[in-house]
Amino acid sequence: MDLFGSGLSNGAIGAPTWLDLPAEARAALTSLMTQLILDHAAMTATRRAKEVDHDL
Repeated sequence: MDLFGSGLSNGAIGAPTWLDLPAEARAALTSLMTQLILDHAAMTATRRAKEVDHDL
């Protein structure tokens, strides 16, 4: 999984590349980002459902 394109730090001087991080750190970050995305999707879906209820 290549999360950051070419591996460049995008201006963060001295920041490690994704592959330079320990496997445990990569797994933890992947898990946290997945949870963040799922939580955001759930909030968006809930908000849309409430908007439909108000129209009735």
